Amino acid sequence: VSTNRYQLLKIVQKYGKIEKFDMLFHRSGPLAGYPRGYAFVTYENHRDSESALHRLDGKLVGEKTIVVRWAKHVNREENDRSKPKIEIPCLAGGSKGGSNGPLSQQTKIQALEAKLKMLESRSDDLVINRSTTAERPIIERYQYNIHQPQRMDPKTKRPLHEGGSRG
Repeated sequence: VSTNRYQLLKIVQKYGKIEKFDMLFHRSGPLAGYPRGYAFVTYENHRDSESALHRLDGKLVGEKTIVVRWAKHVNREENDRSKPKIEIPCLAGGSKGGSNGPLSQQTKIQALEAKLKMLESRSDDLVINRSTTAERPIIERYQYNIHQPQRMDPKTKRPLHEGGSRG
């Protein structure tokens, strides 16, 4: 019987308030999605992490004896210092203290409208079942385009990406 993420989280929560919990899983291969057999737990204070280390190391969980060690890159003095709160706005133009939290409703609407406008103006839309009787075959158009000099955008000095002819 294996211990799942929730069960392990409940076990380590008994020893203090958890700041971060990360259980690792196989990402590819035949074991993709299955636990790799280890996890990282960061407690809010050093005392709780020491308590968990001493009380959990060698404990039988299910059919397995767990081994608890310090992570190799842990700087213990840094863990005792208070960590600054980092606030990152999720949309450009956001500001604190809006009428509905960090971003005002109006700012959210403007951001969504701008994104919709950008999507509407894109010319590389997929067209399905377009009649191709009047067009040259794609390979012929490709070979023609490959031998043409590339046009540059005068503002950005980058090559222009133009779609093929449409009919």
